[in-house]
Amino acid sequence: MLAFGRISGGRISGGRISSARGAVAAAVSAIAMACGLVAPASAQSAGDTSAGGAPAAVQPTPSPTLPVQTAQASPSPYQRYDALAMRGWERPLPKSGDTLLGDKLGVRDALADAGIGFIGFASNAIQYNFLQNDGHYKGPQVYNGQKFTRMVSNAAIFATFDTSKIGIDNGQFIFSALYTSNSFNRVDGPNSTRIGRLAYYQSLFDKRVEFKIGYFDNGFEFLGTQTGGSLAGGTLGPQASVPNEVGLSYSGYSTPTANIRFNFKNHFYTKFGVQRSLPQGGATPEVAANPSGLRFHVPGTGVLTIGEGGWDQPAKPGQLATWVRFGGIYNTTNFKRFDGTYSKDNWATYVAVDHQLFQIDDSRANRGLYVGATFNYAPPQQNMISQYYEGRVYGVGLLKDRPFDLASVVATANVYSKDGLAARTAVGQQNFKATYSVIGSYAYRLTPGLYFQPGLGVIVHPAYSPRFATALNGYLTLTFFI
Repeated sequence: MLAFGRISGGRISGGRISSARGAVAAAVSAIAMACGLVAPASAQSAGDTSAGGAPAAVQPTPSPTLPVQTAQASPSPYQRYDALAMRGWERPLPKSGDTLLGDKLGVRDALADAGIGFIGFASNAIQYNFLQNDGHYKGPQVYNGQKFTRMVSNAAIFATFDTSKIGIDNGQFIFSALYTSNSFNRVDGPNSTRIGRLAYYQSLFDKRVEFKIGYFDNGFEFLGTQTGGSLAGGTLGPQASVPNEVGLSYSGYSTPTANIRFNFKNHFYTKFGVQRSLPQGGATPEVAANPSGLRFHVPGTGVLTIGEGGWDQPAKPGQLATWVRFGGIYNTTNFKRFDGTYSKDNWATYVAVDHQLFQIDDSRANRGLYVGATFNYAPPQQNMISQYYEGRVYGVGLLKDRPFDLASVVATANVYSKDGLAARTAVGQQNFKATYSVIGSYAYRLTPGLYFQPGLGVIVHPAYSPRFATALNGYLTLTFFI
């Protein structure tokens, strides 16, 4: 889906690797995505993805993801550092050994003595339509890549504190701050510097129960949108994601949130969350009313609840990874419909599956070929994108000497609301009912902590209106971890 339906690169599901989700997790993407690397290949102007007139917020669409090294234990002292990694995501951040700093200068070692863990990252993603085939169109830019587009430049720091240092076992305080900017705010959202996370995590009963409370986003807590390296999120912008247009928080745009997860036998789980909704229109109105990210309530927002259940079997030698999840979202925010009326009854539903077809390395069981699919639905009365379909094929470490690379081909379809098209298409203009894309990418690890991901995608109907010819978009993302 993008996650990143988008150049979402590597979502190898989203990126974390401790379980099946972990097996497929991708390091770079996990963060890049989380920070909003890319968006679907077709984008419309702000405000086009919802019935309200607010600009479409940029959501990090799944972006290139790289496999996290999880099959082998990290050498000392990295095991010590990794024990302090941020907890509670559906997929983990890269391990400390996969950073530019590593254990150099004694920085991580000194912080670990105090129970503090950290990781930093920066990412830049660009997109361009090589065909430049928009004829004599002289209006403003409508989709990502129509002109040379810097989709996102991100920089973030994540820090944790192990509460066992103060007598509370299995707990963790979490903090992150994120800077994000882009060259196409109309579609990709506002430039901002905000608190990303200020939360407390606790596990109970040998991790059978996990909960988290505070300020954080749910984009990496549910759905697993970062699965399978897709560059597919390019032109529509973050708000083009069905869960995000319904009000779910996403990377860079945290809200007050409380989540609880129950882990059962045989890799089954269920998870529930309640959060303050993002405003209709997403990041743009959110940042305008809450620039620091610390405001508890934003006028015009209600309560959003989300529930998910699934089966998440990790990759092990001789055991293929499989992750099946499904869920629903309900939002009490007063959304403006396309007919001008209002409703406190917005919702979405989703289902996704990823499966490892074969393994190629017993020492790193996550290496191999995967397939996956995603479907999202939201009511068309107030959501511009009502249906989202994605199919993906991706490989982790397929080349013998490249265990951390990720190759992917992702096909997506965004189906627009009939009511939305009638309301948003200018008089005298025609429109398209859907946007389709097929995007291939390869995430290449240049050195531990540094990833380079080029991609190429065909986007049919890159905007719903005006009608433009098929685009051939090139993508390039560079991400590094500290």
